Amino acid sequence: MTIDHSAIQFGRQVLRGFSQCAFQSNEIAGGIFVLAVAVFNWRMAVAYVLAVVLGTLTARVLKGIDALLDLGLYGFNSGLLGLALCNFFQQSLLLWLSIAIFAIVAAAVTVAMAKWLPFPFLAAPFILSFWALWLVSEAVGLSKIDLGAFPPAPVMWGTAIISALGSALFSSSIISGGVFLVGIAISNWRHAIIAVLGAFIAVALGEHVGAAGAAINTGFIGFNAVLAALAAYVIVAADLRLVVLGAFLSTWLASYVYRGAPVPVLASGFVIAIWLILALGWINPRFNAAQEKVAEGQ
Repeated sequence: MTIDHSAIQFGRQVLRGFSQCAFQSNEIAGGIFVLAVAVFNWRMAVAYVLAVVLGTLTARVLKGIDALLDLGLYGFNSGLLGLALCNFFQQSLLLWLSIAIFAIVAAAVTVAMAKWLPFPFLAAPFILSFWALWLVSEAVGLSKIDLGAFPPAPVMWGTAIISALGSALFSSSIISGGVFLVGIAISNWRHAIIAVLGAFIAVALGEHVGAAGAAINTGFIGFNAVLAALAAYVIVAADLRLVVLGAFLSTWLASYVYRGAPVPVLASGFVIAIWLILALGWINPRFNAAQEKVAEGQ
């Protein structure tokens, strides 16, 4: 009996694609993330799996960078797109066709950004692909779900923090958030603490500025901070100061997109926040005379 190493490699790339939704590269965590979505909504879990598989296949066909493929970095944007489409649009055959098509589109955009951008693409391919479809969705026959406004409610801190974790996968529930946290902890216990810290900061900020309690309790206010905290720690530097900055910035920026843009906020707050932190890191040496002299000496 011969072992198909190519199939094993592809399976690992897909599983890691699931896990990269929280900046992990761990097959077990990836499987647990699928479970976190499934306990919330099995159709969303199917869309998640379908989209990551198609995204990974597309990246392989388009000759994506092997190292990024093995890390799962070509699949997670497609996976997020599949989850978002199931969350914002009514079930139909056209929806499932859109999931398949735009999973491929998001993967192609990811491959292009990975090759051309001099900084991390993060979730930008997913966001841009979804926004493009959102603006033409009615013209192509997709029906949006009326999610309504968030009503006022007392803030329940424990529920809000755990739900923020689940909302990173569009699965706003305590069970999904708890399963998601377990997946991160299995991959890296420090990252699990970072994710909770990000959620805590967002909940505290949301309550302080008087955000609707339901928006906080469902994790809507907190999921960008969860992702920003993880991205700051994993991608920028393992520095708790950057974690806190990322969580605050992403929550604040997401509120601007939510109130002013004709599209859903998605993960835009965290992406913009991390790009700003990276830009500040690039600019910072020019404001530090000692570092500038060292750079000139080199």
